[in-house]
Amino acid sequence: MDVADGQVTAYLTDTFHEMRCTVNHDGEIITAISGETIRIPTSACPGAVGQLRMFVGLPIATPTREFYRGTLAARHCTHLLDLAVIAVRQCGRPYGTTRYDAEVPDETSGETTMEIRRNGEQVHRWLVRDGRIAAPAALRGRTLERGFAAWASEIFDADDFEAATILARTWLIAIGRRYRVADAAGQPASMNPQMFGRCYAYSMPNITTAVFTGEPERNVPPRI
Repeated sequence: MDVADGQVTAYLTDTFHEMRCTVNHDGEIITAISGETIRIPTSACPGAVGQLRMFVGLPIATPTREFYRGTLAARHCTHLLDLAVIAVRQCGRPYGTTRYDAEVPDETSGETTMEIRRNGEQVHRWLVRDGRIAAPAALRGRTLERGFAAWASEIFDADDFEAATILARTWLIAIGRRYRVADAAGQPASMNPQMFGRCYAYSMPNITTAVFTGEPERNVPPRI
């Protein structure tokens, strides 16, 4: 993320996505917001950029949870929304660059150790098995899927919750490495029913016409 005078730009790259979101503000409210989908899994994803405009006019101090309330998140690209929320949190902060590096190895032995660093400093390191944290002991049994935000927002302060959210998203993205994405190019996204209703591309009516892009994968640790 790059923080400048009246503008914050957040950038994401991972195995399957590459996106950018820029938030402009006057020190109090969001005056403009834009997004760019550079590398995406479905043909419907670019349409989610326009959804970001609903946040124009909101105070930059809007609590993070307000961006995810109810079914609001399903109206957005999950990753663009996350970028927007992260960028808004940085509005009004000191100028500079913040970098997150999240790594989630494949669960080849039934579990994996995943971690996230902020500007090179480790924030979280979790042992995970089948979507639940096995260690550290204080978090044992906590889920990385639905319900994650509810418990994580209660346990972590705002900055560490941000890092935890990025790490949980990275775990979800890593599941996609089990599939040969390029082989699905041109096939209907509706072949992936477990995603129905979770995001813009997989919501009606977009899912009825969306197809997989087969965009090339990149074997790089996710970065924001």
